[in-house]
Amino acid sequence: MSDEFTLRPAPSEVVRRDWRLPLVAAGIWASALAGLYGSVASGLVTAASCAALVVAGRRWDRGFAAALTTVAFGGILGAGVTTAHVAARDHSGLAALTAAEARGEAELVLHTAPKPSTRRPDLVTATARLQSFTAEDVALEGHWQVLLVASGGEWREAAAGQRVIVPAVVREADPGRLTAAIVSARGPPEPAGNLSPPHQIAAHVRERLATAVEAVPQPEAGLIPALAVGDTSMMEPELAADFRSTGLVHLVVVSGYHLSLVVGVVLAVAVACRAGPRGRVPAGAVAIAAIVVVAGPQPSVLRAAVMAGMTLLALAAGRPRAATPALATAVLVVILADPDMAAQGGFALSVAACVGLVFLAFRWARPLEHRGWPQPVALAVTMPLATQAAVTPLLVGLGSGVSLVSVPVNVLAALVAAPVVVLSVGAAAAAAVWVPAGAWAAQAAAVPARWLVWLARTGSEVPGALVPVPGGLWWGLGSAAALALLIVLLHLRRLRLPLLAVLAAAGLGMIPACVMTGGPPSGWVVTMCDVGQGDALVLPAGEDVVVVDVGPDPAAVDACLDALGVDRIALLVLSHFHIDHTAGIGGAMEGREVAAILAPPPGEARYGYELVEERAGEVPVLEAEPGAVFAFGATRLEVLGPPAELLSGTRSDPNNNSVALRAEVAGTSVLLTGDVELEGQRALLGSGSALQADVLKVPHHGSSFQVREFLEAADPAVALVGVGKGNEYGHPDPGPLAVLEGVGALVFRTDEAGRITVSRNGSDFEVRTEE
Repeated sequence: MSDEFTLRPAPSEVVRRDWRLPLVAAGIWASALAGLYGSVASGLVTAASCAALVVAGRRWDRGFAAALTTVAFGGILGAGVTTAHVAARDHSGLAALTAAEARGEAELVLHTAPKPSTRRPDLVTATARLQSFTAEDVALEGHWQVLLVASGGEWREAAAGQRVIVPAVVREADPGRLTAAIVSARGPPEPAGNLSPPHQIAAHVRERLATAVEAVPQPEAGLIPALAVGDTSMMEPELAADFRSTGLVHLVVVSGYHLSLVVGVVLAVAVACRAGPRGRVPAGAVAIAAIVVVAGPQPSVLRAAVMAGMTLLALAAGRPRAATPALATAVLVVILADPDMAAQGGFALSVAACVGLVFLAFRWARPLEHRGWPQPVALAVTMPLATQAAVTPLLVGLGSGVSLVSVPVNVLAALVAAPVVVLSVGAAAAAAVWVPAGAWAAQAAAVPARWLVWLARTGSEVPGALVPVPGGLWWGLGSAAALALLIVLLHLRRLRLPLLAVLAAAGLGMIPACVMTGGPPSGWVVTMCDVGQGDALVLPAGEDVVVVDVGPDPAAVDACLDALGVDRIALLVLSHFHIDHTAGIGGAMEGREVAAILAPPPGEARYGYELVEERAGEVPVLEAEPGAVFAFGATRLEVLGPPAELLSGTRSDPNNNSVALRAEVAGTSVLLTGDVELEGQRALLGSGSALQADVLKVPHHGSSFQVREFLEAADPAVALVGVGKGNEYGHPDPGPLAVLEGVGALVFRTDEAGRITVSRNGSDFEVRTEE
């Protein structure tokens, strides 16, 4: 006779997970986020309500009531700190100036170095502190967080930490952040004073590294500074977009991964030198401080320093359960130090990734280790899976799209990620002392960097690599619930193998679907790509296509052309050289043959012209002349404008001198109007050209600068408007849309419908939209 029994540890040996700090952190985060969207009064009400709940719950020491009290305690802290910041943000004097869009002289301290705007590459943006603003009848002094928007090459030379004086206009900022105003610079910066020693060190290291990587060919030369210190200014825009779409972007921003590698190398050297704990801890602290100084005290850098540092210390100490309160402590410290973090999507994604690592990655690695997998190999597989599972609901909620290639690409990237980051950081450190040494290290880093470049480019070219999602709270919550259910079911042994088989079959089934999808429908006439606030249209041209404008974003137009299966562009038409029509040219030409470019004279839009000139290379550029005709298979293009004698003295000469085309696609007419405004439309009306068309590309994104008679003369069945969601220009204007609807046109907008494809079979038009 035998008895079955289980050995249990003594109660004193049982380690229970302490949820108090995570609950406090949750309360701080929630109250800070609410406070950013409120006022001082609402913040005080929130703090008082949480205080009352804490007082009422003093006797609750367990269960849901105790947890609620703990969250409320965090709410007091978060609401109190955020309310103090909101009181400074909502300064009545500054609010009056922003409401009036006052002009004056601003004194700013740049918090980050100016970087090109993703929406408008001719502009640069930076976060800054507004120290003073002097208008005609008022002078204000303070320390307000602002968003700087500027243009001009001088701003690209400005460094973080620099104090500048500049003529500017102050405007109201978007709600939900601590940004008190948008400062639009109206001239070049005038430096006032010298950089602080930390900023001087950072500038010195970046300049020396930029010199050292000149020994390396592109695109690796632009990638190494990004891997080392998060400086993406030298990266090719197309490569940066590929890193984003394949989930490798965490390698080109300073993150906890960078800090763990750098600190790990430093500690390994300290151990090799037989340094004790008193020597190793200061060495690690110096390494973290050096990364923060060189990369700049930006929010992402500070977030990584606090969160990754505390989490990795807990794990390194052999107490993985301590990672939870350590992560919670990092969250509450960061938000209390800067409540603006509570509203930043990047902060939420960073926290979610850490949660995935702490709660899922190591647990999922154990079964693989039990099957004989080495721990590093097991973690190389489970860490990308865990982080992807954790961040997917947020990506869905934010509408950022979900990458289907992120996990395999990151698994393959793990082969070289650690050495390439360490070598890149080493190149920066060596170059700061001696540039030739930095050049040697950069050449060594370029070898594994080529693998990352290949992975990013190859992964981004996979059809359907980035799945667009509608975004919104309910989509995010729904995806979170679905993933949670899937993870729970996978932990049930009886269901694990069947579920994995179903998932594998679904994945294999998606491969031919992804490969075979794409391409235009039968009877295709024209497609308007969704490129944000800009234009990009594609028409058939026999076996090739005609592309009219390329939008502001290389990645967006590249994805659209990929979806249509475009390999060769017979004619690339640039209606004019404003960057919302030209900045995406790199994406259109990436991996595609372009036979010729048709464009007007550049006029005042020099930046866009220089961008096109640089990317066009040896592609012939034809000047648009009225009456010129181009034929490609069943497609015929006639140039209607600009007039032989260019318009001048208009509200916008580049807009009014846009290339205007009338296309005939197998008998269906399309009127492509660029950004012609009042004068340009009147010129077309007076030219005697045939303007009636089945499909109209509405001029200038549907702005208010429309001639009613022009829209009525076009008399389209379908009208297309290329416009970005929530754009600052208020496009499209309701007036022109009402005119078009009045003549019987169906109006489609890319901000509402996404990519729009018009096809015709017989007398019937079909319009397909794809978000």
